[in-house]
Amino acid sequence: MRKKFWPVILSLAVILTALCLLRISSFKEAEQNIIAALQQQQSPSTIKFFQIISDYGKYINIGIPAIFLIVGLILKKKEFIRNGLIILLAMALSGIIAQTIKRTVKEPRPYEVDARITQYSVGGSNSFPSGHTAETCVAMLGCALILFRTPVSIVLSIFWALLMMSSRIVLGVHNFTDVAGGFITACLGLYLVNSLFDRYWKRNHESEARRAGSN
Repeated sequence: MRKKFWPVILSLAVILTALCLLRISSFKEAEQNIIAALQQQQSPSTIKFFQIISDYGKYINIGIPAIFLIVGLILKKKEFIRNGLIILLAMALSGIIAQTIKRTVKEPRPYEVDARITQYSVGGSNSFPSGHTAETCVAMLGCALILFRTPVSIVLSIFWALLMMSSRIVLGVHNFTDVAGGFITACLGLYLVNSLFDRYWKRNHESEARRAGSN
């Protein structure tokens, strides 16, 4: 566990730092050109569609692991409780990481610096990384790799994550590097929480095995 833990954490941190440096460089001008072009191709119906995804996607993201947690508590299924908690806590941790970076880097949103880009959605704090993307990617990675682990769940999870990323870009509140940073933030938060749970889970099972053996 320890041999794998720190190399993964450091690798994700390096990638996130590299994306941050790219985001604050002149590269963002090329990103803004693409966003402006994308917005010109949108119709009122497509804008409304992306707004629905962006505004109400959180209920899907939080709802799925919350259902697993509640069902686990009702039916006393430890695996359901564990998996639901991992994803919900990873969302919270990813949100804390994202907000910390946002308030440190203080990178403005695309519509704030480019008059060609229209703000079609809520953009609270600063731009990098995307909090919506971090939350969605934690949920979808959790669904694909922890809750369901089927080919269908993997395909649906990738589709939903890409849809949320696209919505934040088309709506003018994030650049491409922002959503990429949100994805890495999600990976970091989920890996940290899952690793801690694995360690606790292993110790708990070893303790139960020792108690059973002594009896």
